[in-house]
Amino acid sequence: MKKLNISNSIVLIISLGLLARIIALFFYGDAELKNEWSALLHNFKISGVYGYNVVINDYYAIPKFAELKEEVLPTAFMPPLYFFIIYFFDKLTNPLMNVTQLIIFFQIFLNLFSSIILYKIIKIYEDKFFSVLGCFVFTFFPLNIYAAVQISSITLQIFLIICFLFFLIKIFKKTNNKYLLFFSFVSGLLILTRGEFFLFYILTLIYLLVFNKKKIKILLISSIICCITITPYLVRNYINFERIILTKSFGYNLLKGNNPNLIVEGDLKYIEQKFNREFLKIKSDNQYEMNLDNLYKEKAIENIKNNPIKYLKFYFMKVFAFIFIDINSSYPNYYNFFHIAPKILISLISLFGAILVIKEKKFFQFLSIFYFSNIFLFSIFFILPRYSLILLPIQLILSIPVLRRIKQKSFL
Repeated sequence: MKKLNISNSIVLIISLGLLARIIALFFYGDAELKNEWSALLHNFKISGVYGYNVVINDYYAIPKFAELKEEVLPTAFMPPLYFFIIYFFDKLTNPLMNVTQLIIFFQIFLNLFSSIILYKIIKIYEDKFFSVLGCFVFTFFPLNIYAAVQISSITLQIFLIICFLFFLIKIFKKTNNKYLLFFSFVSGLLILTRGEFFLFYILTLIYLLVFNKKKIKILLISSIICCITITPYLVRNYINFERIILTKSFGYNLLKGNNPNLIVEGDLKYIEQKFNREFLKIKSDNQYEMNLDNLYKEKAIENIKNNPIKYLKFYFMKVFAFIFIDINSSYPNYYNFFHIAPKILISLISLFGAILVIKEKKFFQFLSIFYFSNIFLFSIFFILPRYSLILLPIQLILSIPVLRRIKQKSFL
């Protein structure tokens, strides 16, 4: 990217944004690695295997911290990019800062840099007022501040999505080898962060071919670069699982979000209670995770087939929760005014914006399609509060046409 020429307003926003995140770190920041990340790091360091399922006996394996000489089974449950970052910073730990602190400070930097790139994106299409406004809202969006001080891949994903959009705009305007390289490489990194992004990358290439009239040669080059980026992980998976896969979590996610308890956020307890691994009798080898996920998939599909109307209604409940609000959330502080009010307001404006530009064969039309595709895909599974952050940069850009019209009418 060219040298960033940013105004004093943006410097002030970023400075105050840094202060806000430092304050959030003091009150809400994670103090240590947690959930699957801590187990993955521990098990990799003790066994050299990227995995968290540990063999208990020939037909029983569970997620846990492995002890010396215990067998760790390789995992394909989630893509590895965020783990690579954790492992990298673990190597940089020192008496003054632990791995969690290093990661969070890295995420704060990444999050604030994302604000600057988003400002540059909006500035391509709009005047300084809307560019600064978009940067301000993104920087001080409460959930965005909170996410930056948590051990979660969401901040990394947001940064990569914004970079993806920035380079895509450049390609929309004029194909440039440099931007094509960056766009394709970032797409590969996004796939290594969230496996389902592969579908959105394919959607993007199709849109560029059909509506932006890009040559097939250009799209093939992009595909090759993207594939080169993810190939080492695909090779690793083929060696371990004897198949070419990005992730193997479809069945788990489908069952978590489609079971009789009908919880929008997904119900992990249902899986743990109904499918006790000790009694499933799945062989504890490299295919363990594959076979377990297939079992979950079969049960989820069975649930849906037995009562399709119920789960169709539930699907639209999840769509509503993704766009606006989950009316039965169990997450602490979910209904806090500073979370709910900004979310609903931005969701309403961006929804109108997405509908407004859907017929335009330009970048904004692509954004609208991308926006709705994310909502409809993720709602097949379950909706967590942080998922809305994935769409926040897109929502802010889509809000601009609506806000521009409101501004124009207000000055008539």
